[in-house]
Amino acid sequence: MKTLYSGLASLTLLAVSIPTTSSGLLAEDAGIVPSNVSGVEIVPVDGDIFRYKAVLVDTDGSADLYIFTDAGNGWVEAAHARDIAWRGGSYGQSPWLEATGNGSLKVYSENASIGRSRWEQVLTIAYRNNTFVVAGYTLSYYDTLDEALSGTCDVNLLTGKGIHKDTPFRTSLKALPVQNWTMDTQPQECSAS
Repeated sequence: MKTLYSGLASLTLLAVSIPTTSSGLLAEDAGIVPSNVSGVEIVPVDGDIFRYKAVLVDTDGSADLYIFTDAGNGWVEAAHARDIAWRGGSYGQSPWLEATGNGSLKVYSENASIGRSRWEQVLTIAYRNNTFVVAGYTLSYYDTLDEALSGTCDVNLLTGKGIHKDTPFRTSLKALPVQNWTMDTQPQECSAS
């Protein structure tokens, strides 16, 4: 069995089989290099699939997200989101994944180490109507020298309702399929000004 972390095969969560894409190619043929994998989560869900596997892969200055589904016939690639998260070159600048208890996935990216402008972004990925969508967006930011330049913006993209610096708003940006979201996508109401 090929694994992404062959040296860590005893850790069940990290010993992940290289899945087959819908075209029959191995994911490694699609560009997943095991040493570039920065996160893996297997998430149970209800519906036409019973689980999915999210793999976050470091690229040059960003990270790609691959999602594979399992409906009982093995893993099939369902989505590939290129450049979904920013990745810097220092400690405190690496993206990561976290599964939630309700079947969603959180994709984190941050700058917690360099410069005055520090921030953390969280994308909430949900499986809706047979599609993986970015259903939520949260941005927390602060300036290390000026407290007035800090805030949090939290948006439910399924409803369009959000709040930025304690002010409610409605956004026109709707939940997008995960493969249509990049690290540059953001509700305009969440700009850090």
